[in-house]
Amino acid sequence: MQEPIPHRFVALDAWRGVAALLVALYRLEADGWLHGLPFIQNAWLFVDFFFVLSGFVIAYAYLGRLGTSRETFVFVMRRVGRVWPLHVVLLGIFVAFELVRGLAGFVKSSPASVFVDQRAPITILWDFLLVQALGFTGLTLWNTPAWSISTEFWTYIVFALLCFGGRRFVAFAAATLILGGLVVVGAFSPKGMDTTFDFGFARCLAGFFSGVLAYLVWQTWLRTRTIPLKFATLLETGAIVAALLFVSWAGRTQASLAAPFVFAGLILVFAFQSGRISAVLSGKAGHVLGDLSYSIYMTALLVSLPFNRAPVLAANRAGVEITREHIGAGNPHMNYDFGHFLLNDLYTLLYLLAVVAVSWVTFRFIEKPGRAWFNGKVR
Repeated sequence: MQEPIPHRFVALDAWRGVAALLVALYRLEADGWLHGLPFIQNAWLFVDFFFVLSGFVIAYAYLGRLGTSRETFVFVMRRVGRVWPLHVVLLGIFVAFELVRGLAGFVKSSPASVFVDQRAPITILWDFLLVQALGFTGLTLWNTPAWSISTEFWTYIVFALLCFGGRRFVAFAAATLILGGLVVVGAFSPKGMDTTFDFGFARCLAGFFSGVLAYLVWQTWLRTRTIPLKFATLLETGAIVAALLFVSWAGRTQASLAAPFVFAGLILVFAFQSGRISAVLSGKAGHVLGDLSYSIYMTALLVSLPFNRAPVLAANRAGVEITREHIGAGNPHMNYDFGHFLLNDLYTLLYLLAVVAVSWVTFRFIEKPGRAWFNGKVR
């Protein structure tokens, strides 16, 4: 099987990178103008954008090309190579942190409780096998953003199996899975789409197959249409505003269940890549953001740990008290306030630069060679 994507949706890839940065920004516990924006407080919802976009791109690349056991095997191996190498390296880093924490406690004669509860040895196996968010393992506290990688990987398997039934069957199954996923999340999640290790698989199925249906709509009715530059730019602007307003408003309410449809609309608009915003996103910076998007999402928690801890250490050393407060209803984070919003935002920008820098390293030396190694095994 040849490399499956003959055409790259560069603008959509760039949007994946932008969404990853927004989710990374959500992880930083610093107050300021940026963190005061409602769509930043609810940026966790952009994980659903990842699910929908994955469904769209995977359907574009593989729908109609998966019908034999060999093709399915190659597809699965490519997906393993795409997500697993970086995931397992980061898992190893967090396990090493736990080991160091235990050794430090032993040296200080104050043993810490390590490798227990959500970090028990069995949870390492769950994360290693990417089954930690399928609903039967409970919460695991390693690189927690990987919950979405767990659900998405097994959703790939569901998609591949459905492809044996043909395009029409996939369309029917997609609609069924969207409805079923949203019913499960709506019935059992008290915080709307903010469900991860418990009903995250249902959440992912709803998002991914919304992307699959969006692709079928694009392929059947929209692909050959031409949109004038001015109208395309107006559509793109409207789609962005609508998405940001939705994220700001929906939050952890039942309204967030509409996220797959809102993001599917955004993706359909930018699939044309016809407006001025698409032109900007399709530039060099957009290419880089698209390349780094997975690493940004996966490494953000690791980078946020020292950035969230540093203000406490600095304040303790200086003998001053640092203010911490909740911002936004339902936001679980206690954010630092350095006394002036410009200082908070400067600290935030420094953090984002660190996330991008670390992501470039992991993409260059882990993600990219890992993907190449797996792809080389199935040529």
